[in-house]
Amino acid sequence: MTDATPRYALAQAEGTSELERLRMLEAIHDPATLRRLDEIGLVPGARCLEVGAGGGSVTRAMAERVGPSGCVIAADMDPRFLEDFDVPCVEVLRHDITTGPVQPGGFDLVHCRAVLTHIEDLTSAIDHMLASLRPGGTIFIEEPDYGAMEPCDDDHPDTEVFLQYRDQFRSGQTMDGFAGRNVFKAIQAEGCTDLRSEGISGVVHGGQMPALYRKKTMQNVRERAIQGGYTPEAFDRLIALFDDPTFRYLDSMWVGVIARRP
Repeated sequence: MTDATPRYALAQAEGTSELERLRMLEAIHDPATLRRLDEIGLVPGARCLEVGAGGGSVTRAMAERVGPSGCVIAADMDPRFLEDFDVPCVEVLRHDITTGPVQPGGFDLVHCRAVLTHIEDLTSAIDHMLASLRPGGTIFIEEPDYGAMEPCDDDHPDTEVFLQYRDQFRSGQTMDGFAGRNVFKAIQAEGCTDLRSEGISGVVHGGQMPALYRKKTMQNVRERAIQGGYTPEAFDRLIALFDDPTFRYLDSMWVGVIARRP
């Protein structure tokens, strides 16, 4: 997450470590994101807005699809990983989506991923993204939902510390743990048309990429996590758990929501 002030300030993490985390997120989630982009059907010349562009992989994919006659705005509150773009149709913009829209009515597609779960006022951010779309334009948002996240091994000695981790998300202490469903609800309330969604989850073993991504995320916010309620011992047990191939858990569901602005 890089757009808007997060509860756990991932955007303030040290550069190399945070970029490593973003590359892991891209490796896990880009296949589904790009498949959905192709289902939406970007055409040459289209105008796209990527909110919270992070490491830039989705921005690059959009640019490939819209071509030199199109335009992609990569809007991020912390665009430090977007400075090497040399694609003529891409513009990098420092912007916090919680403060207002980008070029109102100027885009055919607005997308964000792993952004709104970290924003206190999800509904206002969605309002600003919809305002950035032309009438009939497409909004495409992907966020996690921790409602189904469960350990598969109740007898594992560190299941308790995993449940503490999961329950912090559900409580809203560190993020909106139900952002996936809350995005759908907010977009539906706006009267958008052609509203649809898809959820993706799976069983993860410690040591697999999704678990290592969680490990990297927590390492990047260690001090804030301990201030938020973890003892140093419990935090270290959690980190070790994400490396443990004997521990399995049902991951959070990543919900993709697509709709058209009225």
